[in-house]
Order: sequence, then structure tokens, then C-alpha cells
Amino acid sequence: MSNIFGTKITTINARLVANQGVDSDEVIKIDNLHKVRNCYLTLMENTDDASELKRLSLLITQIDFQLQKLWRFKVDSTYHRFWDLPKCQCPKSDNQDTYGTGHRYINPNCPIHG
Repeated sequence: MSNIFGTKITTINARLVANQGVDSDEVIKIDNLHKVRNCYLTLMENTDDASELKRLSLLITQIDFQLQKLWRFKVDSTYHRFWDLPKCQCPKSDNQDTYGTGHRYINPNCPIHG
């Protein structure tokens, strides 16, 4: 656990905070967004309803865009690890291999992406 700008951080990389020039208000926003994102992931784990999974996935995508912006990274969905979402049945290793390229392997039977 680190303490940056008087804010306790458990999952935020302090070196990245410094390298990206992220300020204390942004660190708090990043921390809060991760908490909300984890709540949505838990909701996904607890449902099998495809429409709810898709809805939650879209909310997580919006959070991922916000996180990229707060971290001062390029806002780009090709860097979202969509295949790691609960209940996703898209090929993990294929998508990992093409991470960041924009190419996606989608399982047509995936309840979220198919």
C-alpha cells in the first residue's frame, strides 16, 4: 500500500502516477473508477442474462475510456482487454497475442460479444 498526495493507494502504480504526471484529484478519480468497475464485474459474475452482460460490458468500456483519459494515455479501445470480462467466451490467447493491434477474435457464441 502506497501513500501518494495523502491518498492511500492499493492498486495504483505510484511510479506510473509520477511518470504520467497524474495529480492527487486524478488519483482519487482513478481509485473510485476502479471500485465502480469492480462492482460491475461482480454483477457480471452473478448473472447469465445476455442482455445484462452486454449492458454491463458497455458500462465497463466507458469506465475504461475514462481511466485511459485520467492516466493520460491515448483513448483507444484496442487497449481494452474485453476478453477478460466475466462470462466472455472469446479466445483469450488469440486476443492476447493481438492486443493493441485492433484485431479482435470474437466467438459468435459469446453471450457478451457474439
